[in-house]
Amino acid sequence: MMQSQTSMTAPIGDFFTIQDDFPVNLVPLDSADQLPSDEEFEAQIPELFLIASSMAESDTHKIQAIKVEQPAGSALVDFLEQQHKRLNILLGYMLRNEDDAAHRFSGKEYGGGGIRVVSDAQLEVGQMFQAKLFFKQEALAIYCYARLESSEPLDNSDQFLCTLSFERIREEDQELLIRASLHAQSRQLKERSRQRREQKSNAEEKADDSSNS
Repeated sequence: MMQSQTSMTAPIGDFFTIQDDFPVNLVPLDSADQLPSDEEFEAQIPELFLIASSMAESDTHKIQAIKVEQPAGSALVDFLEQQHKRLNILLGYMLRNEDDAAHRFSGKEYGGGGIRVVSDAQLEVGQMFQAKLFFKQEALAIYCYARLESSEPLDNSDQFLCTLSFERIREEDQELLIRASLHAQSRQLKERSRQRREQKSNAEEKADDSSNS
């Protein structure tokens, strides 16, 4: 059984985290000496990841700017949003080829400072990993390097909750992760609000049925 949401949202570094499910690829480095310099890291980021980041960073801002200038229900805004969705679907399809099942872990929490994943085996603290993070809702993929900070057993499970902090990540990608976490939080709050409304409606219907019987 997974830990409670409260216990799974501790900050990583100086950044808060959000609980959400997402696939992660973790490839262990043989030694910390293999960690690339900042310049080497920038040069080795796959082009598809750069495209995904660029689209996530620019397109949303441009559409929001046009929304401010256009009237509500504008055909232009509707068209641009539809095109944006189509491009995101295509990009998501292409990014699936970057998700290697041999190195896949189940991501459970993320923020600007790092991630938490579930592992079937206890990992060694201090181990360095090349990492790829995939966020379907945002059509976003992040290429980075991370260091294992802790590997704790999950309650009533043979699995381990592993906390990794970022060692190499582009500043713009870090900002996109923070934005994605805020979007995820908004979606979760809306879903909880919807569930509360449904529960209230169901309770009122049961009360009406009881009073009429």
